[in-house]
Amino acid sequence: MMRPLSTRMGAFFLRPFHLSSKGALSMRKHFILLTTLLLALLIATTAFAQGGDKRVALVIQFPDRTYTEIVSVPADATTADVLKAAQIPVGIADLSWGQALCNIDGVGNPVDDCFADPNHFWAYFHLNAAGNAWDVSQVGIGGYTPADRAVEGFAWSGFDANYNPTTYPPVKTFDEIESELNPPPAEIPEPTTILLLGGGLAGLAGYVRRRRKMAA
Repeated sequence: MMRPLSTRMGAFFLRPFHLSSKGALSMRKHFILLTTLLLALLIATTAFAQGGDKRVALVIQFPDRTYTEIVSVPADATTADVLKAAQIPVGIADLSWGQALCNIDGVGNPVDDCFADPNHFWAYFHLNAAGNAWDVSQVGIGGYTPADRAVEGFAWSGFDANYNPTTYPPVKTFDEIESELNPPPAEIPEPTTILLLGGGLAGLAGYVRRRRKMAA
């Protein structure tokens, strides 16, 4: 009766080899190298799949265009941290009462004179839980910590007699923004990772077999 493959493979690796000291040293070096490469692959795959602790979407309404981005940040990051981590340049002033958003991609006011334009400001919004409307933020960018998959909106806007913003960004959900942007990098499926590891072990087995023939 033919023994199971696992038993035969175990017997193969446990069988003593008659190699010279030089051949054994060379085989050991190749084994260490292959093992290191396989471990590096698994570690890189895990880190690649995990990414940041949370992802926050930005919808920014400029006078002539709309900009969207999904930013990966630590779980405790504030909206100010999200803006600083975004690809688009921002100017944020640290004031005595908190952080103020002065400009985004050159639109707005300089950091050293954040409220130079008395008629416009960067209005700040949160997408509501239903995902169908914007809520004007009641706190500044440094005082709010968005949740994972939250959508934060900004608009270069005027204001009415009650100081409510007159310009809003278009309503977009996290899923809509994600589908509009380039799709996120695909995780390597676990079966594929196992196949890669198995392929490496098979290559090692072939190398050992060749060394045995040479030493015979």
